[in-house]
Amino acid sequence: MESIKELNVYPEKGHSIMFVFRRKPGMSLEEFRYHYEFTHGALATKLPGLISYRQHPTRKPGKGDGAYVPDEAPYDAVSLYIFENAAVAEAAWVSPQGLLVDEDTLKFIDTETMISLPVIPRQVL
Repeated sequence: MESIKELNVYPEKGHSIMFVFRRKPGMSLEEFRYHYEFTHGALATKLPGLISYRQHPTRKPGKGDGAYVPDEAPYDAVSLYIFENAAVAEAAWVSPQGLLVDEDTLKFIDTETMISLPVIPRQVL
């Protein structure tokens, strides 16, 4: 049997942070998703030292989602950023590109309800 380490498709090394967030009040879900994918995604992928960036927009919960899922998703998306290391991540966030990402974040994300989680990505299957 393969070990979890052998199945891991995420980078073994790096500095990872996940953001869980909602759209700004008054913004439609369609506007949010478009901005997230095409505007914010284009800016985020240019962060220096970024080795992986994944966007996970939520969908309407439904059949097959299990017993612990509410009728409506409480958040609109999750992003996972993986940098080469912590020093590179810190430099990226304060770089000119990082400042553009921050500026754009304020245009479509409700930062008052955003959750930031330092994580260790691990693919189990």
